[in-house]
Amino acid sequence: MPAPRLRDRNEALLIELLFNVNRARAGVRAGRRVPTTSTNRHDQQQRRARLADAMEAYADAATSSGVPLPYRYRDEMRLNRSMAR
Repeated sequence: MPAPRLRDRNEALLIELLFNVNRARAGVRAGRRVPTTSTNRHDQQQRRARLADAMEAYADAATSSGVPLPYRYRDEMRLNRSMAR
C-alpha cells in the first residue's frame, strides 16, 4: 500500500488534535501542582483521562494519515490511560 500523499492528509485536523493534546497536558501539569488528596483525586483522574482521549484521537488521525508515532508517544498514551483508572 503506497504512503499517503501530503495533500491527502488533513493537516488542519492534525494540528487541532495536537493542540488538544498539548492543552490536556497543560491541565495535567496544573493538577500536579496541587497535592493529591481524597477530594481532588477524581479531578486528577479526569485530567489524565482527557489527556489519554486527546492522545488517542491524535494517534488515530495520524495513523490514518500515514504519520508515524514515536514509541514514546504510545507509551505516554498508555501510561495516562492506566493512571486515569
